[in-house]
Amino acid sequence: MFVLLTEPAVLAQDTNPVDRQVTNPMTDTPNVNPLNQDQPIRSKVRPRSPDALQPGDKLTVTSDKETSSGDKDNHIVVEEGNVDARIGTYRIQADKITIYEATNKVLAEGNVVFDQGDQQRITGSRAEWNYQTKTGFFINSTGFTNQTTDGTRLYFTADSVERVSLDTIVAINAEITACEDNVPKWSFKTKRAVIRTNDRARFQRPSFRVKGIPVIPLPYASISLQHEDRASGFLTPSFSGGGSKGFRLSNAYYQTLGRSADLTIRDDFYTGRGLGFGADLRTRANSRSYLYLGFYGVKDRIFGPKEDAQHPNQGGTEFFANGVHYFSNGFIAAVDVYLTSNLAFRQIFSDTIQQVISPEQLSQVFVNKNFGDYSLNFLARSQQVDLPNTSLRIRELPSVTLDKRPSPLHLFKKLETYFSFEGGAEGVSRKETTGDPTGFRSQFGYDPEVTPSVVQRLDFHPSFTIPLEFGGWSLTATGGARATYYSNTIDPATRMVLPQSLVRSYGELEIDFRPPSFFKNYHRADGSFFFRHVIEPYIIYRRIAGISDFDRTIRFDYVDAIADTNEIEYGLANRFFTRRSTENVAKGTPRANRKGPSLSRQPYEALSIVIRGKYFFDPYFGGALLPGTRNQFYPITTLSGFTFGGVPRRFSPVNLDARYRPSRVLFADVRMDFDLQNVGIRTYSTSFGLSLPLIQAFETFYYTRAISLVPTLAKFSDPAGKEPGTLKGSQLSPSVFLGNRDRGLFGGTSFFFDFQDRANKTSSLVTSTVTIGYSWNCCAVTVQNFTFNVGPRRENRIVFAFRLNGIGTFGTEQFGQRR
Repeated sequence: MFVLLTEPAVLAQDTNPVDRQVTNPMTDTPNVNPLNQDQPIRSKVRPRSPDALQPGDKLTVTSDKETSSGDKDNHIVVEEGNVDARIGTYRIQADKITIYEATNKVLAEGNVVFDQGDQQRITGSRAEWNYQTKTGFFINSTGFTNQTTDGTRLYFTADSVERVSLDTIVAINAEITACEDNVPKWSFKTKRAVIRTNDRARFQRPSFRVKGIPVIPLPYASISLQHEDRASGFLTPSFSGGGSKGFRLSNAYYQTLGRSADLTIRDDFYTGRGLGFGADLRTRANSRSYLYLGFYGVKDRIFGPKEDAQHPNQGGTEFFANGVHYFSNGFIAAVDVYLTSNLAFRQIFSDTIQQVISPEQLSQVFVNKNFGDYSLNFLARSQQVDLPNTSLRIRELPSVTLDKRPSPLHLFKKLETYFSFEGGAEGVSRKETTGDPTGFRSQFGYDPEVTPSVVQRLDFHPSFTIPLEFGGWSLTATGGARATYYSNTIDPATRMVLPQSLVRSYGELEIDFRPPSFFKNYHRADGSFFFRHVIEPYIIYRRIAGISDFDRTIRFDYVDAIADTNEIEYGLANRFFTRRSTENVAKGTPRANRKGPSLSRQPYEALSIVIRGKYFFDPYFGGALLPGTRNQFYPITTLSGFTFGGVPRRFSPVNLDARYRPSRVLFADVRMDFDLQNVGIRTYSTSFGLSLPLIQAFETFYYTRAISLVPTLAKFSDPAGKEPGTLKGSQLSPSVFLGNRDRGLFGGTSFFFDFQDRANKTSSLVTSTVTIGYSWNCCAVTVQNFTFNVGPRRENRIVFAFRLNGIGTFGTEQFGQRR
C-alpha cells in the first residue's frame, strides 16, 4: 500500500466488486476491486516528507507488485497488478500505475477506471491524472455522468476525455446515450462535448441517431444533469399536424429567477394560420404560498387563406392567474383569473374540450381572515357567460362580508341555543347584451338587463339554532330573519332597471327531525361478519315568508334568488358498512388469519343509497314561479342538478343517489330523478371508474328527457305542451387505458359523445383521443390522434411524442395554453 499526503479528504467506501468480463464498453467497467479477490495482495504505505505536502492529505495505493526508482527529488513508484489508488472521494483502478511524486502525477495504463464517488466514472486504455489539481486526460474512453433529473444516468464513449477542472470534462468525438445496449436505441454523436458535474452537458453540432443511423442534425444541444429540476435553457420542442391550423411547431425558453421563481417564454407557429406568443411566471413565497400567471396571444391570418367572410380573423389574447398566499398575520389571499378577448379565439386555439365548449369565464380575488368565531372576507369577482348573440356579465366589486359561525349563547341551562349571522356590504352590477331582444325574451322570459356600474347591496342574516335530543330521537330547530337593501330595482312589466331603492326582508324557520337509525348485521356461513345495513330516515320542514317583491329584485347571485316556500323534505338513507383492513395483507392469506388488531380493521361504507323528495304546500312559491317559463330559485335548486320549475307542482321529482365503493380501485355512482307528476325517469346519470396497475377505465353518462305535459298542465306551458327547461340531452364520455407507460406496449382511448340532434351537427362524436405507444428501458415513442367536432372547431390533429430518458420528451407538450 502506498500513501501520499496531499490535501484533506474522506476516503470513498467501496464494497461492490467490479466485473472484469466486459459485455458493453459504454456501461460496464473493465476492472476489478482487488480487496474482493482471493489472491495475495502486497500492501505498502510510504508517506512522503511533510514539507512538500499539505497536512492531512494522502494518496493510498494497493497493488500486487511495487517497484520504485529515482532519488528523493525525483522519486518514481510503479504499481502493477490490480492497482487501486484512492484520494478522498476519487479513485483510479488500472493494470499499471506510475506515480511521479515530483509533479504529483499518476500515469495509468490498461483497463483504467476513474471514479468520483457515485457522480461520475471515466474509463479508458490510458490516462494521466494530477492528484493535486484533480485534472487529467483519458484515451479511448467510456463513462457515465451523475443521475439526471429523472434519475437516469447518461453514458458516453469518446476518443479522448480531458478533465479540465474539478467538475468539468471535455470529450472529443463523443457518443452519449441512456441505453445499455451494445448498439444503443438512441444516441447523440458530437465532435465536442463539455460535461459539467451536477450542472449540464453541452454538445457542439450533435446528430441524433437511432440504432447508430443519423436521423436529425442539430447545431447545438444542452442536457441538464441537476438533481433539482430547475435550470435555465431551451425546452424540447413540441410539434403536431392536422386540422385547419396546419402543422404546429412550439418552442419555449425556461429561465430561473432565483430559488423561488421562474419564467417560461413560449411561441407557436401554425403553418395554416399565424403565430402565437406567451409567457408563464411561477413564484413560491413559502411551502404553501404560490402564484402562477401568464398570457397567450395569436396573430391570426398571417399564413394560409387571407381574412374574408369565409375565413374570419379569430386571433386574440388570454390572461390567467391563480395562486394562494398565507400571510404571517393570519390573512389568506387567493386569486383565480381567466380572461380572453373573445369566445372565437378560445374555441379555435384552446387544446382542451372544456375550454372549447364552456361559455363561462370566471375571475375572482378572495381575501380571508378568521378570528375566533368570526370570518372576515373580501371578494372581487367577475363572471361572464357568452352565448350565441347573447352575453351576460355579473360583477361583485367590492364585496366585504363578516360571518359568525354558530356558537352557544348559554341563555338556558338545559336548552342550548346557538347564534350565527351573515352580513355584507357589496357593490354589484349586471349587464346583458343581445343582438335580438325579442328572441331573447321568448327564450328566457325577460328582456336583457343593464344595471349601473355599481348597485349597492347591504345584507344582514342572523339565525338561532336549538338542537334537542331525547331517547335517540333528534330535532334541530333553526329560525332567523334576513334584510337586504338594494339601491336599484327592476320594473316587472318592462324589465327596466330603475333608480329606486328596495328593502327585501323575510323570516325563515327550519325543523330538522331525525328518528333513531335502524341497523342489522349480516354474517357469512362460517359466522364471520359480512356487512351492516343502516337505515337513516329524516324529515325537514322549511318555511320562508315575507318576500312580496321577488319580481322587483335584480338577481346577481344566490342571495337574490330566494323565494317564499312552505315545504317538507323527506328522505331515506340506506348505508352498507363493511370492515376494511388498513394494513397490506399478503395474497392467499387465510381469512381466519387476516383479523389482526382491532385498529387495523376499520368500518368502511361500501354502498349508500339515498332517496329523497319534497312536498310543496304552495306550488307557486308566493308568486315567484311563473308558469310557462324556466324558473330557477331557492329552494327548488337544492334537490337536483336539473331544473324542474317550469310548471307548478305539489311533489318534486324523487331523487335517487347511489354510490358504490367496494375497494380503493373501483367505484360507481348512479343519480336519477323520477317525476311523479309526469310519470317516468326525468334525468339519469352514471359514472364508473376502475384503476389497476395495467388497466384504468372511466365512464360518465347523463340523460335528460324532454317532458311532455299532461293535458291539464299544458295551459301553463308553450303550445307544444313541453315543460320549459326540460330539453332532451344525452352525453357519454368513456375512456380506457391499458399497459404501463414505463415498460412495453401501452395505449388508450377517450371519447366524448353528444347524442342530441342539433343544427349543423354532422356526428355524435364531439371529441376523441386515441393513444398508442411503446416504452423501452431508455426511451419511448407515443402517437396520439385528437379530433374536434364542435361549433367552429372541426379538425383532426396527430401528435408524435418521443421520450429519451435523461433528455426529455419531444412532441407532447402543448405550449402557450392554460392548463
